[in-house]
Amino acid sequence: MEKQLTFIKKLQNPFLRIAGAAALGIGLAGICLNSLFCWLTDLHFQGLLHIGPAPTDAFGVIFAEHLIIWLIPAFLFYLWGRLLSRSKIRIIDVWGTTAFAQLPLLGIGIFGFFPAVQHIIHIQPSDLTPEWFSQSATISGLLLLLISLLFLIWTLIWMFKALKISCNLKSTRLGIAYTLSVILGDIVAVYLIHLLYT
Repeated sequence: MEKQLTFIKKLQNPFLRIAGAAALGIGLAGICLNSLFCWLTDLHFQGLLHIGPAPTDAFGVIFAEHLIIWLIPAFLFYLWGRLLSRSKIRIIDVWGTTAFAQLPLLGIGIFGFFPAVQHIIHIQPSDLTPEWFSQSATISGLLLLLISLLFLIWTLIWMFKALKISCNLKSTRLGIAYTLSVILGDIVAVYLIHLLYT
């Protein structure tokens, strides 16, 4: 029972045990692997909170998308940490924990291999008919995409924990820093990623 509780605690907040270079190494490995998954399935992360198809299938673009959705929040976390925290902030801890927090996105990358999800990804506007929505592949794909939101929520929770631990922020300062980082980070990430497509 105690081992189960310890495992649950690790799932809730892995940064009590791992940070710095170790977290960065594991996180970067996950980013590279998920970039490969997305390249193979033509799935794109078009912002912190946006997933879908894109007008290019170049691996370099897909890898750049993953770097952007990691580095933008990492930069904002570090900035807020320096402004709001009284502790000494190590950039390797911020980069490492934020990269590690991206690991649940691997679940979305894996879901991209499912034919039902591919059916949704490659939808054309002309396909959007009542019959299309009633197809079993469409229903299954939408269900899988709904489940994939859990992986996105898991990532956002870990990003919250990453900011809290790496920058030693609490209560109101933590909430403000996290909320602004996610909102501004998503806006900036969407803008930069769409520049990649032009």
